[in-house]
Amino acid sequence: MLSRYRVLDLTDERAHVAGFMLAALGAEVICVEPPEGAHSRSVPPFAGDISLVHWAYNRGKRSVVGGPAEIDALAASADVVLHCGAVEADLAALRAANPRLVTVNVTPFGPDGPKNGWVASDLTLMAAGCQLSITGDEDRAPVRTAAPQAWLHAGAEAAVGALLALTERERSGLGQHVEVSAQIAVMQAAVPAMLAAPHENPPVRRMAGGLWGAGVIPLLFVYPAKDGHVSILLLFGAMIGPFSRRLVDWAYELGLCDKETRDLDWIHFLEDLVIGKYPIEKLAHVQQVVAEFTASMTKAELFAGAKERRLLLAPVMTLPELLESEQLAARSYWIETDDPALPAVARCPGDYVRMDGLTALRRAPRLGEHTAEILGALPAAPTTKPETPTPADALSRRRLPLEGLKVVDFTWVYAGPLMTRLLADFGATVIKVESSTRPDPTRGGGPAINGDRGSDGAAGYSHFNAGKLGFALNMSVPEAKDVLHDLVAWADVVVESFTPGVLDEWGFGYEAMRAINPGVVLLSTCLMGQTGPLADFAGFGNLAAAVTGFYDLTGWPDRIPAGPFLAYTDYIAPRFAIAALLAALDERRRTNLGRHIDLSQAEASIHFLTPAILDAQLNGNVLSRMGNADIQFHPHGIYPTVGPDDWIAIACETEAHRVTLAGLLGVPADQLDDERIAGYTRACDKHELTHQLQALGVPAHWVANSAEAWTDEQLHHLGHWLTVAHPVHPSVVVEGPRQFLSETPGRVVRGGPSLGEHLDIVTREFLGYDDDRIGALLAAGAFE
Repeated sequence: MLSRYRVLDLTDERAHVAGFMLAALGAEVICVEPPEGAHSRSVPPFAGDISLVHWAYNRGKRSVVGGPAEIDALAASADVVLHCGAVEADLAALRAANPRLVTVNVTPFGPDGPKNGWVASDLTLMAAGCQLSITGDEDRAPVRTAAPQAWLHAGAEAAVGALLALTERERSGLGQHVEVSAQIAVMQAAVPAMLAAPHENPPVRRMAGGLWGAGVIPLLFVYPAKDGHVSILLLFGAMIGPFSRRLVDWAYELGLCDKETRDLDWIHFLEDLVIGKYPIEKLAHVQQVVAEFTASMTKAELFAGAKERRLLLAPVMTLPELLESEQLAARSYWIETDDPALPAVARCPGDYVRMDGLTALRRAPRLGEHTAEILGALPAAPTTKPETPTPADALSRRRLPLEGLKVVDFTWVYAGPLMTRLLADFGATVIKVESSTRPDPTRGGGPAINGDRGSDGAAGYSHFNAGKLGFALNMSVPEAKDVLHDLVAWADVVVESFTPGVLDEWGFGYEAMRAINPGVVLLSTCLMGQTGPLADFAGFGNLAAAVTGFYDLTGWPDRIPAGPFLAYTDYIAPRFAIAALLAALDERRRTNLGRHIDLSQAEASIHFLTPAILDAQLNGNVLSRMGNADIQFHPHGIYPTVGPDDWIAIACETEAHRVTLAGLLGVPADQLDDERIAGYTRACDKHELTHQLQALGVPAHWVANSAEAWTDEQLHHLGHWLTVAHPVHPSVVVEGPRQFLSETPGRVVRGGPSLGEHLDIVTREFLGYDDDRIGALLAAGAFE
């Protein structure tokens, strides 16, 4: 799909997933490495002398050994250069020599500002990005996922940024520079909690395996099984309450629940707790009943019953169990390694998205394996570059990358709306479709705007849906199908997150859409994908995080799995989905044909665990939750500081870091341990100590919560927090785009719409309806 593009990858473990994502979509990706190889080749775990971290994210690429001269020569015929500071490169000079070139740079905190030059690690970036403050047990330090995640979030955003800039280049003929801050990338894994402070809500408190409802009610999602744990979305309300009722019905059938508990009002139970109708002990009793019930069965028995009874329950998978997933096997997800240098054949994640035209990725290249071939072919570069337009012509054609793109958005909650929010940020016209009978559930969530807990008062909803147009369409009304037909005819892209089969039931599966509009691109996203035995498994990202291994990898060995905050796979999957969508649109510009994209949130997210999956098979090292310890670095932890629930992340990644930290504490480096560090940090202010350690070159950062992110000077310097218009309130605060494009930066002008707010614009301006047609549809209830 992207075979016409040449990408120079100058990154290491800090961003190499970006090149991997582009290579998986067909781009020619060339790693330019120094003679000793990229740093990622030295990152454990290893299989023999091969770094599994490097191997995982350099599949499909080619390797050239070279320096500045080779980079200059290759960049002259390249489309994209990916950079993170791993090698010396003057990106501005490369763009000057090749005005069509797109350069992408990943840094810990941004290209300039108060934190410019700060050193960072996976641990300190997760601390800076708010995700740590809301993950783990409240009576212990915040806790990270054992498999490093921060640089993967950043690299995935870099891939999207490159594709956005290439999309804009189609119009202007010119490249530009893209910046990605790893701190800002990580913050996506903390929404909507990090929006609390900007809207004067109390900070979200962490709770292992659950969350605090209304800030004071413990809602537990992780429960014991005979052979491990399961995750259950044990909640209440009109949408989730019926699932909880069916769960307790099952317990009652087995004699593990009394009739009074079974017959609780599962719709209004949480409200009744808040107003004091029931004591909090009533919830504790329900949770105890569920715990005794789940402990009576194995994970497999519980999951089989959950599928049969339509429950929001999933097993907390270990990595070996993940490899035996029936769903992943049915979708032929795993591919066998093809590298004779590895000690054995192993399975690794395959395509991160399903659509026609993708080819299997080759093994990661040996150092310099393609040097002679590629450098020898430089005079005959594989891509013929169109003539660069004059500056005046180019500037007159510069627009937001996706301006003119028309999108119908049938998604809700987190993953889908985050995808379509990015499209809106960069110029697309996005119509968010809901109905009064099926509103987006995030309308009822928090944080509240000005204390408003109504359908227009959720800051999270407004953030996820910023810049979109609100349209109500009730598909239970026959006349609504005519409107949907016209929306499909109007659209370039339709994005949906229904349970597989819903569109077909309406008569609007992909083949039907293609008959209406041959150029339409349909992006279908759900937890497990459009096919397989779990295709109709409904749920949210917390359940996907459980079945993909993230829950088992997050927490303390002597406690229940903590799970990363909330719907973790919902934060990862959008980057993969948007990359695939932009590639499909790139192809459509040449063919005028659309396609169907099948995005399994689970399958995309598993790519963030590839090294650990390979290590489990090749070395028998099964990674599991380990607090804040690291397989490579020590000391590496979260330490208490002065103040209630105040912490600092410190990661010693080199011997120099250890010696420096030991000198600060006044102890020999070989006696440096967590207890001594904690004894020292308890008397320190976390901000002052962070600045002190950064001045000494030691990776450190205070564990930021929403309030500290809201006042973070670096984020304000970068203009990340945006105060925009709101349909009901004077304004709302949202995050800005996570990629900064130098010439065509994204824009956010308003928060999420009210239900059906833009009915007139959509029906009259886009669909061409007159008053009679609109009146008839209103009378039929199609727009409710």
